[in-house]
Amino acid sequence: MKQINELWTERLQEFIKEMRRYFKYMFNDHMKFVLIFGGGAAIYYYSQWVRNLPQDFPAPLVMSLILALFLTISPIITLLKEADMVFLLPLENELAGYFSKGMRLSFIIQAYILLLVLAALMPMYFKSTGAGLVSFLYLFAVLLLLKYWNLRLHWDTLKTIEQGTLAADPIIRFILNAAALYLIIAKAWWFILAVLLIMAAFALYMRASVKNKMLKWELLIEKEQSRMQMFYRMANMFTDVPHIKSKVWRRKWMDPLFRFIPFADKNTYRYLYSRTLVRTSEYSGLIVRLTLIASVLLFFVDNLYAAIGISILFLYLTGFQLLPIFRRHDAKVWVHLYPVLPLYKKLDFYRLLIQVLVVQGLVFGLAALLGGSFVNAGLILMASLLFAFVFGKQYAPGRIKKMEQM
Repeated sequence: MKQINELWTERLQEFIKEMRRYFKYMFNDHMKFVLIFGGGAAIYYYSQWVRNLPQDFPAPLVMSLILALFLTISPIITLLKEADMVFLLPLENELAGYFSKGMRLSFIIQAYILLLVLAALMPMYFKSTGAGLVSFLYLFAVLLLLKYWNLRLHWDTLKTIEQGTLAADPIIRFILNAAALYLIIAKAWWFILAVLLIMAAFALYMRASVKNKMLKWELLIEKEQSRMQMFYRMANMFTDVPHIKSKVWRRKWMDPLFRFIPFADKNTYRYLYSRTLVRTSEYSGLIVRLTLIASVLLFFVDNLYAAIGISILFLYLTGFQLLPIFRRHDAKVWVHLYPVLPLYKKLDFYRLLIQVLVVQGLVFGLAALLGGSFVNAGLILMASLLFAFVFGKQYAPGRIKKMEQM
């Protein structure tokens, strides 16, 4: 029993040690520069946007949808491992304290995230409604209550293996969260009472439906591994992570792209890296996400300097996070058997990196053009192309050299 009581403390210490190990690589000087530059630009542009906010702007609706999303996303930290399915399963009835501590840690971390999100949204709320600081404290207290409701409900849902219930749970919680927040912010008191009764009834129904049911260890471990893999993929952008498990997809429909690579020994790594980029979801998905986010921002941003800053920032984020591809196959023996000079490995990687950034820069220019500014589009395109070549020719070789020395 003593070992069971100490299990959470041991797991938590291991977890903190693991986080510290990778955080020192993630929050290096380059990332600090990006955060300061990007954060400063975002704060400046956001303040300008709030200053020009019209009186009829639907701030309650926007706030309720954004906050509802962060309320609905309620992962529960369990720190479970694959072997626990065998060794801890017989002790499930004695692990109530263990999971309670996991729930408490999850609540604290997510409450802090909610605080930051709410603080970011309050200038918009103050501007459109004229509310004061009391409203901030009041809304934060409401968010804490709703977060606890979401965590408890999500935990009850994890005791079932019914796919319909698992799929419907976040949708129902998002709708109820958004409705409750909107009515609270809009101060529609009678309707709030009705939504709260529905939320209470839904929670009681889920609690009754899973009463006396055992934990679904496979699902809990899968969720925990998925959560950690998300962190490892982020850390892998800055250093090698042995724990990462990537998903590889065939994507046969993209085979025509590789016909543009000439068949020659010196293009061996060019072909390998291109296939890796397309087939590996962590890299291809990263490029698509960053490109879409930046394109949407550039479509609405009219300020030339802000637009160029956004373009360069997202190009840097893309290029920096693609650097680990260079060493991705180093652990494979057959790669070292290629009768290819090591020089071609670097040249092919730099070429692919530049090509990706150039294509991304073209998309950024097109997004700005669709936004209605021909001049801005041309200047953004020029700045993006220049940055792509500087990054691939100057910055990337220095980073690769440091990676080889590690």
